[in-house]
Amino acid sequence: MEGEGKLSGIRYSMLFVSLVYRKLVDLVKRFSVFFGVVIGLLFSMTATATLGAQVTILYPKPLSIKDHRPLYPLRLLQLALSKLDKPYVLKPSKVQMTQSRALRMVGTQKAADVIWTMSTEEREQNYIPIRIPIYKGLIGWRLFLIHASQQSKFDYVTGLVELQHLTAGQGHDWPDNYILNNSGIEVMTSSSYERLFDMSDSERFDFFPRSIIEIWGELEAWPEYNLAVEKTILLRYPTAMYFFVNKDDQALADDIERGLKIAIEDGSFEQMFLKHNEWLIQRGNLNGRKIIDLPNPLIPSQTPLSDTTLWYQLTK
Repeated sequence: MEGEGKLSGIRYSMLFVSLVYRKLVDLVKRFSVFFGVVIGLLFSMTATATLGAQVTILYPKPLSIKDHRPLYPLRLLQLALSKLDKPYVLKPSKVQMTQSRALRMVGTQKAADVIWTMSTEEREQNYIPIRIPIYKGLIGWRLFLIHASQQSKFDYVTGLVELQHLTAGQGHDWPDNYILNNSGIEVMTSSSYERLFDMSDSERFDFFPRSIIEIWGELEAWPEYNLAVEKTILLRYPTAMYFFVNKDDQALADDIERGLKIAIEDGSFEQMFLKHNEWLIQRGNLNGRKIIDLPNPLIPSQTPLSDTTLWYQLTK
C-alpha cells in the first residue's frame, strides 16, 4: 500500500508538472503572437511614417525629348538636397511649359516647385532666388549656332559694330532679347524652342547665341539640320542662372541654399560643375576667340559679382 501511495504521488506530481508546462507553452505562444503583432505594427507605422514624410519636389518637364539642358541643373539640385537630412524626392511636372508660363505657375498645383532661369530684377521681386549661380556665370558666355555655309559672315567681325549688322535668333520670352537689343543687335524670336533650330537651318536669322554649356549638346541633338558652331567669336555678358521657388516656399528656398553651400564647402559642387562643363569649356577654345562684351541692364543689384569663388574665370 505504501508503494502504491508513493506511485500515486509521483503521478500527481507529473500531472501537475505537465499542466504547468502546458500553461507555460500556451503563454509563450500567446506572447509570441502578441509580440509579433506589436513588431509588425511598429514596422508598419515606421514605414508609413517614412512614406508620409517624403516631400515631392516638381521640376519643369523638358520642352523636348532632345532637350538635355536640364541634366546638370537636376543633378546639382539632387546633390544639394542629398546634403540635407530630409526625404526630398524630385519628379518632373505633369506638362511641358514655356519658361514664362513655368514662372507664372511655379509653386501651383501640378506645376514646378523649383525652376532654374536667368535672374532679373523682376524675377527676384516675384520669386525667391537662391543667389548661387549654378553655371558660375557661363550662361552668359555665348557661342553662335549658325548655318554651316555662313562662317564667312563672321570671319571679319572684330567687335560690336560689325555684329550689329547681323540678326540673332532667341526664344520670345528669354531675357537675352533685351540684353541684345540694348546693345543694338536685332533679334528674331520664336515661342517654340525646337522651331529655333529649324529657323537657323533655314537662315531666317544669322546666328543663334547659345551658352557654351548648351551649344555642343544642341548641335548633336539636331543632326538633321546643316548647322555648325561659329569659330571665332565669344559674346559675353554678366548674368546668373539661379534656382527660384515660389514666394510662399521660404523653407524650400532655405533648404536648397543650405545644401548648395554645403556642396561648395566640401568641394562636391566644383566636382559636379567640372564633370559636366569642363570639357565643353575646353572644346570652345575660348582663349583663341575674339571676345565681345555686352552690358546687362537686367542684372539685379544683389547679384554676388564680388564673390569670385562663385564665377568661372578665363585664364590665359
